[in-house]
Amino acid sequence: MTQGDSGHSLHITDTTRGDSGIETAAGEVFALFLDREREFGVSPDVVIDHPDLAASDFLDDPAAYLARRVAAVALDRRTPIARVVILTTFADRIGAALVYAGYDLAMLDLGAGPDGTAALARELSSDGLVLYVEAVDEGDPKIAPTFALRLLDDAGRLCAGACGSVHAVAGGSGAWLAAMAVRPGMPQGTGTALVHAMIAHLRQAGVGQIDLGSQTADRFYEKLGFQRRHLLLPHLRWRRDAAGQEHWHDLVMMRLTLPEDAEG
Repeated sequence: MTQGDSGHSLHITDTTRGDSGIETAAGEVFALFLDREREFGVSPDVVIDHPDLAASDFLDDPAAYLARRVAAVALDRRTPIARVVILTTFADRIGAALVYAGYDLAMLDLGAGPDGTAALARELSSDGLVLYVEAVDEGDPKIAPTFALRLLDDAGRLCAGACGSVHAVAGGSGAWLAAMAVRPGMPQGTGTALVHAMIAHLRQAGVGQIDLGSQTADRFYEKLGFQRRHLLLPHLRWRRDAAGQEHWHDLVMMRLTLPEDAEG
C-alpha cells in the first residue's frame, strides 16, 4: 500500500511485545476505533448496560443487580424487559449464581482472547426490550496488546490500524484482534489491505488462528473469510449509508483459521 487519498505515500509500521511504544501505538488505534464506533446507532429495542464493577454489587450478587436493572429500565422506558443477555469474562465468579437464578450459560472459546468468557441469557417475557449487559475485566493480561499495526501517511498521521494480542492456544499460537479501524476518507479497500498485512504479520509470528468480537463489522470480516462461531445478539447496531439505507449488524464472535500453506 503506497498511495494515499491525498496523494501521499502510506507506510505500515508494526509494534510488538517488548517494544517501548506498544501501549501508545495500540492506544492510538483503539482511539480511532472508538471514534468510528460512534457512527453506529443502537437498536431501539436494546438497552446496553456496563456495570460499574468497583462500585456496584454486580460481581458479588449479580442476580440482585440484574433484577434492579430490569425493573429500573422497564420503568424508565415504560416497556417490559423480555430478555437479558450478558457477555462477561467473569464466568468463574458470577456464572453459578446466575444459573441458579434461571440464566442459561454458554462458555465461549475465544482462542487467544480472555479466558472465562461466557454468554448468559434469560427469557423474561414474550415481548419487550432486550437488556444487554457487558462486564469485562479490562485488567485481564490476555487483553493487554502484544501487537499494533499502523498505517501512517508522510506526516505521521494515523490512517488505519489494528491491534491485539498473541498467546498460546491448543495446537500452537493464536491472535485476538481487539480493534481495527480506518480513518474516514481513505480509499476503498484500505481496510481489506490492512487485514491482509495483519495476517502476514501474524503468520510470521507463528499464529494459526485469529479470533475477534464485533458489533459493527460482521459482514466485512465474513468477506475476508472469518467464520461466525457465536451469535450473541442479532441486529444490535446499525449505520445509514450515503443513500440513506440502514445496514444492521449482529454481535458475534468470529474466527479465521490460517491454513499451513497460506502465504498471508
